[in-house]
Amino acid sequence: MYQLPKLQKVKNLTHGFSTRQDGNVSFRFGKEDEVLKNRENFLKQLSISPKNCVKMTLEHSTDIEVVDKNHLGRGMFKEDSIGADALITKEKGIFLFVMVADCLPIILYDPPGEKVALVHAGWQGTDKKFLEKVVQRFSDLGSNPADIIVGIGPGIHKESYIHKDPEQKQKKDWEPFLKDLDDGQTEIDIVGYNIQQLVDSGVLKRNIEVSSIDTAKSKDFFSHYRVMRTGEPEGRFAAVVGMI
Repeated sequence: MYQLPKLQKVKNLTHGFSTRQDGNVSFRFGKEDEVLKNRENFLKQLSISPKNCVKMTLEHSTDIEVVDKNHLGRGMFKEDSIGADALITKEKGIFLFVMVADCLPIILYDPPGEKVALVHAGWQGTDKKFLEKVVQRFSDLGSNPADIIVGIGPGIHKESYIHKDPEQKQKKDWEPFLKDLDDGQTEIDIVGYNIQQLVDSGVLKRNIEVSSIDTAKSKDFFSHYRVMRTGEPEGRFAAVVGMI
C-alpha cells in the first residue's frame, strides 16, 4: 500500500492506494473471489471494511455524484457501481473507491467544510476541465476553494505519456502542457494541466501534493500504457479515501 506523505498527516482523513503487491482489484482482469479478497486485504490495512465503501464506474464524463450512507457497499461486491468520474461525500465513515491504471486518482478534502471527493482524471476529463467543475461543486456545497487540500496520486507523468501527433495538439488550451521531442513525438503533461485547473479554481498551490510515482515506469503499480508495450498481465489498482 502507498500513501501520500503530507496527506497521511491530515487529521480526520484516511486514504491509500493499492499496489501490485496487493493484487488486481478489477473483476475485468481477475477471478471474482480473488478480486474480492484483494480488495478486502488492501482495505484491512487501513481498517476499512468493503461494506463502508462506495465504488464508481468510470464514465469518462463530467458526472459528479454526492453519496451518503444509502450508497454503502455499491460496486464493492458486484458490478453495481455508481456511474461517475467523481464522488463526493459529506458524511464520516463513508469511503470512496476507484480503480485506475495510469489516469490520475485525485483526492480533494475540505477540513472546515467536512467534505471529501475522489476524482478520476484521464486525459478526456482533463480536456473538459473536470477538476474545475469539481471545485465548483465544492463551492456550491459551501466550501471555500482556499481551504481545499488536494492529493494527486500515482499516475502517468509527462516523461512517459508520449505520443506522435496526439489529439491534444489540436486543442489550444493544451499548448502549455505539450512538449515536442527531437524524435517527432510529444510529451503530454496531464499532471501539470490538472494542477493549473486547481489553481485557476482558487485552490492554493501549497495545498496541492503530487505523487512522484509514474505508473508507466513503476512496476509497483498496474499500468495500461505499459501493458500495451510489454504485453504483461493487465490489472487495476485502487484509490480510497474517507473522513473518520
